Amino acid sequence: MLCAVLLASSGGLARMHTTPTSEPPITTGAPSPGSDVQAQVLALLEDPRNAASPEAEWKRLGPAAVPVLSELVMNPSAPPYRRTRAVSSLALVDPTGAAMPLQKVLEDAKAPAEVRASAAGALGLCLGLDAIPTLISRLEDRESEVREAVAVALGRLGGKEARQALEDRLPLEERALVREALQRGLTLVEP
Repeated sequence: MLCAVLLASSGGLARMHTTPTSEPPITTGAPSPGSDVQAQVLALLEDPRNAASPEAEWKRLGPAAVPVLSELVMNPSAPPYRRTRAVSSLALVDPTGAAMPLQKVLEDAKAPAEVRASAAGALGLCLGLDAIPTLISRLEDRESEVREAVAVALGRLGGKEARQALEDRLPLEERALVREALQRGLTLVEP
């Protein structure tokens, strides 16, 4: 049986991913006292009802969920939809501690584009203006989905540096959807 999971990308668009519900969970090492937390994290990631805004549930788990989510974010064998949801959830649970794994995923050319795009938006939420240099470097990413997410994330952060980077990239961008995201980012930047 397949279940549909709606994921909100950093660009604000919903994307549908279908995944088998019988997929085995990703293990995060030997069983430990935190295995109950691991089970709760995996249940939240798999529950389509929590796709929109599970913030209260993640806050309830608190810092105990951070190691499980961090490992899922960095695990290349985890399904992309699970990694994408782990990225967003990690940013909710531990905005400060999430920055390093999110930056690594964003810069990992082997990571799926949707995971990297989610990391772009989450990194902006975690680091605020400190994320701007990292995000600017991804405006030339080979994946258009990542460039779109970065453009919107930069627009949300705002400031002269973000505006200048978006303006500089706009005439160079060949993909129409990315140009639209650059324009959207520019409209979000405060004058």
